[in-house]
Amino acid sequence: MVATVLKFAAAGTGALMLTALAAMPLSAQVTPASLTMPSPSGDVMPDSIADLVEVVAKSTVNVISIENGTAAEGASMGQGSGFIISADGKVVTNHHVIKGGDAYEIKMSDGRLYQATVIGTDEETDLAVLQIQASEPFQYVSFYRGAKKMRVGDWVLAVGNPFGIGQSSSVGIISALGRDAEGSGPYVDYLQTDAVINRGNSGGPLYNMRGDVIAVNSAIYSPTGASVGIGYAIPHHIAEGIVYDLVTKGKVTRGFFGAALRTAEMTADTDADFFRAGATVEGLVPGGPAQRAGLQVEDIIMNIDGSAVVNSAEATRKIGRMRAGQSAQFEIVRGSDVMTVSVVLAERPDKAKIDAMSGVAQPDAAAQVPTTPSGDTGLGLVDLSSSFRDSVGMPRGQVGVYVDTVAPGSNAARKGIKSGMIILEADQQAVASVAQWENIINAARSAGQTDILVKVRTLNGSENFVGLPI
Repeated sequence: MVATVLKFAAAGTGALMLTALAAMPLSAQVTPASLTMPSPSGDVMPDSIADLVEVVAKSTVNVISIENGTAAEGASMGQGSGFIISADGKVVTNHHVIKGGDAYEIKMSDGRLYQATVIGTDEETDLAVLQIQASEPFQYVSFYRGAKKMRVGDWVLAVGNPFGIGQSSSVGIISALGRDAEGSGPYVDYLQTDAVINRGNSGGPLYNMRGDVIAVNSAIYSPTGASVGIGYAIPHHIAEGIVYDLVTKGKVTRGFFGAALRTAEMTADTDADFFRAGATVEGLVPGGPAQRAGLQVEDIIMNIDGSAVVNSAEATRKIGRMRAGQSAQFEIVRGSDVMTVSVVLAERPDKAKIDAMSGVAQPDAAAQVPTTPSGDTGLGLVDLSSSFRDSVGMPRGQVGVYVDTVAPGSNAARKGIKSGMIILEADQQAVASVAQWENIINAARSAGQTDILVKVRTLNGSENFVGLPI
């Protein structure tokens, strides 16, 4: 049996030599051909990156967040990382690194310690900018602005303060692009890296081999709490825009569409090769930009300003990058019709107000025990007491049943019905109780219907119609 071993070795600037060594007689071996590999984003991985680390280390800092006093008084302290982006000492870090702090300190790689104040934070993207309180000039780094796009396989350098032990450096590659991280906001598609990132690296820079910041380290995926080679970083093209807004305005302003979106179902039409993607409108904020422009629940957004929409997260990101007062063209599918709707965006409210708009109303103790999800709808429902109807502002005389549970993957879940919504009507009949709902469903099935029209009160209080398969 012949065994083949592959070895990579340096072969000049920006190149690698691929050598195949086979178990064959020496007389049969020939000089191998060299395989030239493309340099990542124009960068070269040298034999050593000590010179690079020495330079960028001077601009990479330890960020200390202090609660309830000062460090000298033994107050509670949190630590993360950051990097200086201007000669006057502006520092980029993560929002979660400084959240809850009363005072902040910046520790340089050489041990110098400075006080700092907050310029601005953005919880939605987990970014913050601090100002070092000093008049001396600082060495700083810049975000990457090159023409070449980042690629999977590009070399990267992570510098930070893992576990508070002091500045550390690690090398890896870009493992993936466009990642979603659990618990993150809708405005970031993360870069994934296998460079060693641990707690304390948050807010620190991810450099390319030229010393440009290509991302801001933000989170890790780990079953142990320590690095398992899956780190998430906010890409430079997102981070730099957020940082600019924070520095110039102290906050980030985003476009507000005024609609709840879900990823459209991938359903085959009459042509078996045609599948539909996009973002489905599942709810409208009363008087919001989308409603004023004429959009309706169950419209499917396929394109925004000439850019195709694959899913709801992508649609949200596209809208979020726009500004209040900007007019955007939305190509939508409504039934069998395709149309373009012009929407003038408003300014997105802060996160607390957005959360309140989509908050889940909870029934009071007078509500009955939820039913077991019936048939293929996947809904667990409870009857409503009159006091609960009053508490959520339902008009006097209006009836309904509370959606307590929605089975994952069920017809109801796919149609966007969520726990906390209220079913008001089914098949053009008011639903006063769970028993009446069951009767309406059973009667529709007996009549050969495959779906019914359901009127729901959404989480923000608006009322919409949903076609529900039964």
